[in-house]
Amino acid sequence: MRPWSRFVCCILVSLVGGWSVGESRAAELQSPDGSFFGEVSHEFKTMTATRYQHKTEVDRAAGSYRYDCVGFVSYALRQSAPQAWASVVAACSIRKGYFPSPPRYQTFFASLAAKPQAGWQAVVKVSELQPGDIVSWDHKTETAVGHAVVIAGVPKPEEGADGVWLVEVYDSTGAPHQDDSRAEDSRAESIEPGGRRTGLGRGVMALIADPGTGALSGYRWSPKAKTVVVPIAAGRPTA
Repeated sequence: MRPWSRFVCCILVSLVGGWSVGESRAAELQSPDGSFFGEVSHEFKTMTATRYQHKTEVDRAAGSYRYDCVGFVSYALRQSAPQAWASVVAACSIRKGYFPSPPRYQTFFASLAAKPQAGWQAVVKVSELQPGDIVSWDHKTETAVGHAVVIAGVPKPEEGADGVWLVEVYDSTGAPHQDDSRAEDSRAESIEPGGRRTGLGRGVMALIADPGTGALSGYRWSPKAKTVVVPIAAGRPTA
């Protein structure tokens, strides 16, 4: 295993990760425009420091955001879409102070078409994804359980590659995508001295559509990487 590969997905300790959030100023609890995508964009634009880690530590006033992929998604939902967050907590039986793993998010999103939830809209096809949608997948390895990203731009089909859609995403990770903002972003801290910059950033990856239905079926960490077929699903916060 390459030294950085263990940072690609959320590691198993994310299953029991909890909140440790220094953001308890009432006036700052809401997204600037009241939307989930507005909250995500606000965190990226205003942050002064970010790092990929499994314990969620946020000092909103100082612009410090340290979390893993589901810590990032869960924090942003909690700030901007309380009904959507409450539905996730109830459906996934999440204890107070904890958040869902990537497989739990994936299962929740996959169930939305048949079992609608308050604050959510099902998104089945890659071509229907919009900025602010959340995509999560289940990919168990010896050290990882999956990953979650927020769509940052409209997906575009890759020319000459049927079923491959290129899309810019926001996520918190220690492994860069293509054209990744973290590489040159001094706000993004490395986990190890001299290592890759980590935390919240933007980059380009590919999502794979089933050739028959157009439904999500897999991903590529970067457009030229190997396709990984996994349980994968998307949801759209509507609050």
